[in-house]
Amino acid sequence: MSKGKRGGGGLLKKLGGLLKKPGTGTHPFTGERRAGKRRLPGPADGEKGQDSRKITWKCAWQGIERLIKWGGSGTFAAAMSEVETIECRPTRWFYLRAGAMVLMFGVFLVLFLKDWKVGWPKKNEIYYTFKAFEEAKTKFAEHEDKKGGAEEWEAFAQAQVIGFPDGEGILPPGVDSSIRWPAVLNDYAGYRKALEEEGKKAIPPLWTKYTDERGWSSSIPKKSYEAAKIQEQLYYGIGSGVLLLITGFFLIRTLRRTMKVDGEAYYAPDGARIPFSSVRRIDVRKWGTKGLAYLFYREEGAPEESALRKSKVDGMVYGQFKQEEGAPAEALFQRIRDNFKGELIELVESKEDEVESGAEEAGEAGGEEGPGENGPKE
Repeated sequence: MSKGKRGGGGLLKKLGGLLKKPGTGTHPFTGERRAGKRRLPGPADGEKGQDSRKITWKCAWQGIERLIKWGGSGTFAAAMSEVETIECRPTRWFYLRAGAMVLMFGVFLVLFLKDWKVGWPKKNEIYYTFKAFEEAKTKFAEHEDKKGGAEEWEAFAQAQVIGFPDGEGILPPGVDSSIRWPAVLNDYAGYRKALEEEGKKAIPPLWTKYTDERGWSSSIPKKSYEAAKIQEQLYYGIGSGVLLLITGFFLIRTLRRTMKVDGEAYYAPDGARIPFSSVRRIDVRKWGTKGLAYLFYREEGAPEESALRKSKVDGMVYGQFKQEEGAPAEALFQRIRDNFKGELIELVESKEDEVESGAEEAGEAGGEEGPGENGPKE
Protein backbone atom coordinates (compact mmCIF):
# COMPACT_ATOMS: atom_id res chain seq x y z
CA MET A 1 0.00 0.00 0.00
CA SER A 2 1.66 3.17 -1.10
CA LYS A 3 1.35 6.26 1.03
CA GLY A 4 -0.24 9.40 -0.21
CA LYS A 5 -0.63 13.00 0.85
CA ARG A 6 -3.73 14.66 2.12
CA GLY A 7 -3.37 18.38 1.48
CA GLY A 8 -0.58 19.17 3.94
CA GLY A 9 -0.57 22.80 2.70
CA GLY A 10 -4.23 23.16 3.60
CA LEU A 11 -3.48 21.95 7.09
CA LEU A 12 -0.71 24.54 7.52
CA LYS A 13 -3.03 27.28 6.34
CA LYS A 14 -5.63 26.23 8.90
CA LEU A 15 -3.04 26.09 11.64
CA GLY A 16 -1.78 29.50 10.54
CA GLY A 17 -5.30 30.83 10.82
CA LEU A 18 -5.37 29.72 14.40
CA LEU A 19 -2.35 31.85 15.15
CA LYS A 20 -3.93 35.08 13.85
CA LYS A 21 -4.58 37.96 16.18
CA PRO A 22 -7.46 37.05 18.49
CA GLY A 23 -10.85 38.46 17.69
CA THR A 24 -10.32 39.07 13.96
CA GLY A 25 -10.88 37.22 10.66
CA THR A 26 -12.83 34.03 10.00
CA HIS A 27 -13.01 31.09 12.42
CA PRO A 28 -10.74 28.39 10.93
CA PHE A 29 -13.15 25.50 11.70
CA THR A 30 -16.71 26.83 11.85
CA GLY A 31 -16.24 29.44 9.09
CA GLU A 32 -18.04 32.11 11.11
CA ARG A 33 -17.04 35.70 10.27
CA ARG A 34 -15.89 37.87 13.12
CA ALA A 35 -16.92 41.50 12.82
CA GLY A 36 -14.02 43.74 13.89
CA LYS A 37 -12.08 43.68 17.14
CA ARG A 38 -13.88 42.67 20.22
CA ARG A 39 -12.62 42.81 23.74
CA LEU A 40 -13.50 39.95 26.02
CA PRO A 41 -15.29 40.92 29.25
CA GLY A 42 -12.98 41.43 32.17
CA PRO A 43 -13.01 42.51 35.79
CA ALA A 44 -13.61 46.14 34.81
CA ASP A 45 -16.98 45.12 33.37
CA GLY A 46 -18.12 43.67 36.64
CA GLU A 47 -17.75 40.08 35.53
CA LYS A 48 -15.20 37.43 36.26
CA GLY A 49 -12.94 37.86 33.26
CA GLN A 50 -10.38 35.63 31.57
CA ASP A 51 -7.24 36.25 29.66
CA SER A 52 -8.23 36.52 25.97
CA ARG A 53 -5.02 34.85 24.88
CA LYS A 54 -5.75 31.75 26.96
CA ILE A 55 -9.20 31.40 25.39
CA THR A 56 -7.79 31.81 21.90
CA TRP A 57 -5.07 29.17 22.41
CA LYS A 58 -7.57 26.80 23.98
CA CYS A 59 -9.80 27.06 20.92
CA ALA A 60 -6.79 26.62 18.69
CA TRP A 61 -5.71 23.42 20.45
CA GLN A 62 -9.23 21.96 20.21
CA GLY A 63 -9.22 22.72 16.51
CA ILE A 64 -5.84 21.04 16.06
CA GLU A 65 -7.14 17.93 17.80
CA ARG A 66 -10.12 17.87 15.45
CA LEU A 67 -7.85 18.19 12.42
CA ILE A 68 -5.69 15.29 13.56
CA LYS A 69 -8.74 13.07 14.19
CA TRP A 70 -10.08 14.02 10.76
CA GLY A 71 -6.88 12.80 9.15
CA GLY A 72 -5.07 16.05 8.54
CA SER A 73 -1.79 14.71 9.85
CA GLY A 74 -0.62 13.88 6.30
CA THR A 75 -0.97 10.07 6.64
CA PHE A 76 -3.40 7.96 4.70
CA ALA A 77 -5.91 7.40 7.47
CA ALA A 78 -8.83 7.41 5.07
CA ALA A 79 -6.98 5.97 2.08
CA MET A 80 -6.83 2.50 3.60
CA SER A 81 -10.60 2.28 3.62
CA GLU A 82 -10.69 3.39 0.01
CA VAL A 83 -8.70 0.33 -1.22
CA GLU A 84 -11.03 -2.07 -2.98
CA THR A 85 -11.49 -5.43 -1.26
CA ILE A 86 -11.22 -8.31 -3.73
CA GLU A 87 -13.33 -11.29 -2.69
CA CYS A 88 -13.29 -14.63 -4.52
CA ARG A 89 -16.15 -17.06 -3.96
CA PRO A 90 -16.36 -20.75 -4.96
CA THR A 91 -16.45 -21.11 -8.73
CA ARG A 92 -18.74 -22.95 -11.12
CA TRP A 93 -15.73 -25.14 -11.97
CA PHE A 94 -15.66 -26.33 -8.36
CA TYR A 95 -19.41 -26.85 -8.15
CA LEU A 96 -19.46 -29.00 -11.29
CA ARG A 97 -16.60 -31.24 -10.18
CA ALA A 98 -17.69 -31.55 -6.58
CA GLY A 99 -21.26 -32.25 -7.68
CA ALA A 100 -20.06 -34.87 -10.15
CA MET A 101 -18.07 -36.59 -7.41
CA VAL A 102 -21.03 -36.58 -5.03
CA LEU A 103 -23.24 -38.04 -7.76
CA MET A 104 -20.63 -40.65 -8.70
CA PHE A 105 -20.08 -41.89 -5.14
CA GLY A 106 -23.84 -41.87 -4.54
CA VAL A 107 -24.43 -44.05 -7.59
CA PHE A 108 -21.60 -46.39 -6.55
CA LEU A 109 -23.13 -46.69 -3.08
CA VAL A 110 -26.54 -47.68 -4.45
CA LEU A 111 -25.17 -50.13 -7.03
CA PHE A 112 -22.77 -51.90 -4.66
CA LEU A 113 -25.40 -52.30 -1.96
CA LYS A 114 -27.94 -53.51 -4.52
CA ASP A 115 -25.53 -56.14 -5.87
CA TRP A 116 -24.74 -57.25 -2.32
CA LYS A 117 -28.31 -57.56 -1.10
CA VAL A 118 -30.34 -58.41 -4.21
CA GLY A 119 -28.48 -58.31 -7.54
CA TRP A 120 -25.86 -61.04 -7.26
CA PRO A 121 -27.96 -63.38 -5.07
CA LYS A 122 -30.75 -63.13 -7.66
CA LYS A 123 -28.25 -63.95 -10.44
CA ASN A 124 -27.22 -67.01 -8.46
CA GLU A 125 -30.84 -68.15 -8.22
CA ILE A 126 -31.29 -67.75 -11.98
CA TYR A 127 -27.97 -69.46 -12.75
CA TYR A 128 -28.61 -72.59 -10.69
CA THR A 129 -32.22 -72.81 -11.87
CA PHE A 130 -30.95 -72.73 -15.47
CA LYS A 131 -28.55 -75.55 -14.61
CA ALA A 132 -31.54 -77.56 -13.34
CA PHE A 133 -33.28 -77.11 -16.73
CA GLU A 134 -30.13 -78.28 -18.50
CA GLU A 135 -29.95 -81.31 -16.24
CA ALA A 136 -33.63 -82.04 -16.88
CA LYS A 137 -32.96 -82.11 -20.63
CA THR A 138 -30.14 -84.63 -20.17
CA LYS A 139 -32.13 -86.82 -17.75
CA PHE A 140 -35.19 -86.79 -19.99
CA ALA A 141 -33.12 -88.01 -22.93
CA GLU A 142 -31.80 -90.88 -20.76
CA HIS A 143 -35.34 -91.63 -19.64
CA GLU A 144 -36.51 -91.82 -23.25
CA ASP A 145 -33.64 -94.15 -24.16
CA LYS A 146 -34.80 -96.52 -21.43
CA LYS A 147 -38.38 -96.39 -22.73
CA GLY A 148 -39.62 -95.00 -19.47
CA GLY A 149 -43.20 -93.92 -18.94
CA ALA A 150 -44.90 -90.73 -17.85
CA GLU A 151 -45.40 -91.84 -14.25
CA GLU A 152 -41.78 -92.76 -13.84
CA TRP A 153 -40.63 -89.36 -15.16
CA GLU A 154 -43.00 -87.43 -12.99
CA ALA A 155 -41.89 -89.34 -9.90
CA PHE A 156 -38.24 -88.79 -10.79
CA ALA A 157 -38.66 -85.05 -11.54
CA GLN A 158 -40.61 -84.35 -8.36
CA ALA A 159 -37.78 -85.81 -6.28
CA GLN A 160 -35.04 -83.64 -7.80
CA VAL A 161 -33.67 -80.48 -6.13
CA ILE A 162 -32.17 -77.53 -7.97
CA GLY A 163 -28.88 -77.77 -6.09
CA PHE A 164 -28.41 -74.31 -4.66
CA PRO A 165 -25.13 -73.95 -2.72
CA ASP A 166 -25.27 -73.45 1.02
CA GLY A 167 -24.00 -70.19 2.49
CA GLU A 168 -25.33 -66.97 3.93
CA GLY A 169 -26.05 -64.27 1.39
CA ILE A 170 -25.61 -66.47 -1.70
CA LEU A 171 -29.35 -66.53 -2.44
CA PRO A 172 -32.00 -63.82 -2.11
CA PRO A 173 -33.81 -63.64 1.22
CA GLY A 174 -36.67 -66.15 1.38
CA VAL A 175 -35.25 -68.61 -1.16
CA ASP A 176 -34.82 -72.12 0.24
CA SER A 177 -31.57 -73.81 -0.81
CA SER A 178 -33.31 -77.23 -0.83
CA ILE A 179 -36.09 -76.23 -3.24
CA ARG A 180 -37.06 -78.81 -5.86
CA TRP A 181 -37.26 -78.55 -9.64
CA PRO A 182 -39.91 -76.18 -11.01
CA ALA A 183 -43.29 -77.87 -11.52
CA VAL A 184 -43.18 -77.19 -15.26
CA LEU A 185 -40.50 -79.92 -15.57
CA ASN A 186 -42.70 -82.58 -13.94
CA ASP A 187 -45.24 -82.73 -16.79
CA TYR A 188 -44.08 -85.57 -19.03
CA ALA A 189 -46.35 -84.79 -22.00
CA GLY A 190 -45.71 -81.09 -21.86
CA TYR A 191 -41.96 -81.54 -21.60
CA ARG A 192 -41.87 -84.04 -24.48
CA LYS A 193 -43.78 -81.65 -26.73
CA ALA A 194 -41.48 -78.77 -25.81
CA LEU A 195 -38.45 -80.92 -26.50
CA GLU A 196 -39.70 -81.65 -30.00
CA GLU A 197 -40.29 -77.92 -30.67
CA GLU A 198 -37.27 -76.44 -28.90
CA GLY A 199 -34.81 -79.30 -28.79
CA LYS A 200 -32.48 -77.76 -31.37
CA LYS A 201 -32.20 -74.43 -29.56
CA ALA A 202 -29.27 -73.51 -27.35
CA ILE A 203 -31.52 -73.00 -24.36
CA PRO A 204 -33.22 -76.02 -22.75
CA PRO A 205 -36.94 -76.70 -23.32
CA LEU A 206 -39.48 -74.66 -21.36
CA TRP A 207 -36.81 -72.22 -20.12
CA THR A 208 -38.30 -69.29 -22.02
CA LYS A 209 -41.79 -70.05 -20.73
CA TYR A 210 -40.60 -70.36 -17.16
CA THR A 211 -38.56 -67.13 -17.20
CA ASP A 212 -41.50 -65.23 -18.65
CA GLU A 213 -43.62 -66.41 -15.74
CA ARG A 214 -40.97 -65.36 -13.23
CA GLY A 215 -40.16 -62.07 -14.92
CA TRP A 216 -36.56 -63.08 -15.58
CA SER A 217 -34.39 -62.59 -18.63
CA SER A 218 -34.44 -65.67 -20.87
CA SER A 219 -30.77 -65.17 -21.85
CA ILE A 220 -28.28 -67.79 -20.73
CA PRO A 221 -26.69 -66.79 -17.39
CA LYS A 222 -22.91 -66.75 -17.62
CA LYS A 223 -21.68 -67.41 -14.10
CA SER A 224 -22.46 -67.66 -10.41
CA TYR A 225 -21.00 -65.67 -7.53
CA GLU A 226 -19.37 -67.02 -4.41
CA ALA A 227 -20.27 -65.76 -0.94
CA ALA A 228 -16.92 -63.95 -0.56
CA LYS A 229 -17.43 -62.05 -3.84
CA ILE A 230 -20.93 -61.01 -2.81
CA GLN A 231 -19.64 -59.81 0.56
CA GLU A 232 -17.07 -57.65 -1.22
CA GLN A 233 -19.91 -55.60 -2.67
CA LEU A 234 -20.90 -54.64 0.86
CA TYR A 235 -17.38 -53.42 1.60
CA TYR A 236 -17.26 -51.45 -1.65
CA GLY A 237 -20.61 -49.93 -0.78
CA ILE A 238 -19.37 -48.86 2.65
CA GLY A 239 -16.25 -47.35 1.07
CA SER A 240 -18.37 -45.42 -1.42
CA GLY A 241 -20.55 -44.16 1.40
CA VAL A 242 -17.52 -42.90 3.32
CA LEU A 243 -16.20 -41.12 0.22
CA LEU A 244 -19.65 -39.65 -0.35
CA LEU A 245 -19.71 -38.23 3.19
CA ILE A 246 -16.18 -36.82 2.85
CA THR A 247 -16.94 -35.20 -0.51
CA GLY A 248 -20.21 -33.80 0.79
CA PHE A 249 -18.44 -32.39 3.84
CA PHE A 250 -15.84 -30.55 1.75
CA LEU A 251 -18.53 -29.33 -0.63
CA ILE A 252 -20.66 -27.86 2.14
CA ARG A 253 -17.61 -26.39 3.89
CA THR A 254 -16.33 -24.76 0.71
CA LEU A 255 -19.75 -23.26 -0.05
CA ARG A 256 -19.42 -21.13 3.08
CA ARG A 257 -15.85 -19.99 2.43
CA THR A 258 -14.18 -17.23 0.43
CA MET A 259 -10.68 -15.88 -0.03
CA LYS A 260 -10.10 -12.14 -0.19
CA VAL A 261 -7.58 -9.34 0.13
CA ASP A 262 -7.79 -5.74 1.23
CA GLY A 263 -5.12 -3.09 1.52
CA GLU A 264 -3.34 -4.80 4.41
CA ALA A 265 -3.77 -8.56 4.39
CA TYR A 266 -4.83 -11.76 2.68
CA TYR A 267 -7.77 -13.61 4.22
CA ALA A 268 -7.49 -17.34 3.60
CA PRO A 269 -10.56 -19.55 3.12
CA ASP A 270 -10.02 -21.07 6.58
CA GLY A 271 -10.43 -17.61 8.14
CA ALA A 272 -6.76 -16.88 8.82
CA ARG A 273 -5.73 -13.25 8.41
CA ILE A 274 -2.24 -12.99 6.90
CA PRO A 275 -0.82 -9.45 6.78
CA PHE A 276 1.34 -8.77 3.75
CA SER A 277 4.21 -7.80 6.03
CA SER A 278 4.25 -11.29 7.60
CA VAL A 279 4.69 -13.16 4.29
CA ARG A 280 8.27 -14.31 3.87
CA ARG A 281 8.10 -16.55 0.83
CA ILE A 282 5.68 -17.30 -2.06
CA ASP A 283 5.77 -20.45 -4.18
CA VAL A 284 4.27 -19.70 -7.61
CA ARG A 285 5.49 -22.78 -9.51
CA LYS A 286 1.95 -24.15 -9.95
CA TRP A 287 0.18 -20.83 -10.47
CA GLY A 288 0.50 -20.78 -14.25
CA THR A 289 -0.69 -24.38 -14.74
CA LYS A 290 -3.05 -25.17 -11.85
CA GLY A 291 -3.86 -21.79 -10.34
CA LEU A 292 -2.17 -22.77 -7.05
CA ALA A 293 0.23 -20.67 -5.00
CA TYR A 294 1.54 -21.11 -1.47
CA LEU A 295 2.27 -18.36 1.04
CA PHE A 296 4.80 -18.99 3.79
CA TYR A 297 4.31 -16.54 6.62
CA ARG A 298 5.15 -15.97 10.26
CA GLU A 299 2.34 -15.41 12.68
CA GLU A 300 2.02 -11.99 14.21
CA GLY A 301 4.05 -11.74 17.42
CA ALA A 302 6.00 -14.94 16.73
CA PRO A 303 9.81 -14.78 17.04
CA GLU A 304 11.88 -14.69 13.87
CA GLU A 305 13.38 -18.12 14.53
CA SER A 306 9.93 -19.76 14.65
CA ALA A 307 8.83 -22.01 11.80
CA LEU A 308 6.85 -20.49 8.93
CA ARG A 309 3.24 -21.44 8.44
CA LYS A 310 1.78 -22.32 5.05
CA SER A 311 -1.40 -21.07 3.38
CA LYS A 312 -2.77 -21.87 -0.05
CA VAL A 313 -4.18 -19.55 -2.70
CA ASP A 314 -6.43 -21.67 -4.93
CA GLY A 315 -7.59 -19.70 -7.93
CA MET A 316 -9.44 -22.61 -9.55
CA VAL A 317 -11.70 -23.23 -6.55
CA TYR A 318 -12.15 -19.54 -5.65
CA GLY A 319 -12.56 -16.77 -8.19
CA GLN A 320 -11.43 -18.38 -11.47
CA PHE A 321 -9.57 -16.64 -14.30
CA LYS A 322 -12.32 -15.74 -16.77
CA GLN A 323 -11.46 -12.47 -18.46
CA GLU A 324 -15.11 -11.55 -18.97
CA GLU A 325 -15.52 -11.63 -15.19
CA GLY A 326 -12.38 -9.62 -14.55
CA ALA A 327 -10.18 -12.61 -13.62
CA PRO A 328 -10.77 -12.09 -9.89
CA ALA A 329 -8.30 -14.78 -8.78
CA GLU A 330 -5.53 -13.21 -10.83
CA ALA A 331 -6.36 -9.76 -9.46
CA LEU A 332 -6.31 -11.08 -5.90
CA PHE A 333 -2.95 -12.79 -6.33
CA GLN A 334 -1.50 -9.73 -8.06
CA ARG A 335 -2.51 -7.63 -5.04
CA ILE A 336 -0.56 -10.03 -2.82
CA ARG A 337 2.51 -9.86 -5.05
CA ASP A 338 2.38 -6.06 -5.28
CA ASN A 339 2.57 -5.86 -1.48
CA PHE A 340 5.07 -8.67 -1.03
CA LYS A 341 8.75 -8.26 -0.19
CA GLY A 342 10.51 -11.58 0.17
CA GLU A 343 11.59 -14.75 -1.59
CA LEU A 344 9.68 -15.76 -4.73
CA ILE A 345 9.95 -19.40 -5.83
CA GLU A 346 9.44 -19.82 -9.57
CA LEU A 347 10.12 -22.46 -12.19
CA VAL A 348 13.50 -21.92 -13.82
CA GLU A 349 14.57 -23.69 -16.99
CA SER A 350 17.51 -25.98 -16.28
CA LYS A 351 20.81 -25.74 -18.16
CA GLU A 352 20.19 -29.09 -19.88
CA ASP A 353 16.85 -27.84 -21.18
CA GLU A 354 18.51 -24.65 -22.39
CA VAL A 355 21.21 -26.66 -24.21
CA GLU A 356 18.62 -28.94 -25.81
CA SER A 357 16.41 -26.06 -26.88
CA GLY A 358 19.45 -24.27 -28.27
CA ALA A 359 20.49 -27.35 -30.24
CA GLU A 360 16.99 -27.72 -31.65
CA GLU A 361 16.92 -24.08 -32.71
CA ALA A 362 20.33 -24.46 -34.33
CA GLY A 363 19.17 -27.58 -36.17
CA GLU A 364 16.07 -25.84 -37.42
CA ALA A 365 18.14 -22.88 -38.59
CA GLY A 366 20.57 -25.19 -40.39
CA GLY A 367 17.69 -27.01 -42.07
CA GLU A 368 16.28 -23.74 -43.36
CA GLU A 369 19.65 -22.64 -44.82
CA GLY A 370 20.04 -25.89 -46.75
CA PRO A 371 23.28 -27.70 -47.64
CA GLY A 372 26.39 -25.52 -47.92
CA GLU A 373 29.86 -26.16 -49.09
CA ASN A 374 30.21 -29.22 -46.87
CA GLY A 375 26.87 -30.61 -47.91
CA PRO A 376 26.31 -33.68 -50.05
CA LYS A 377 27.69 -33.51 -53.59
CA GLU A 378 26.34 -35.16 -56.64
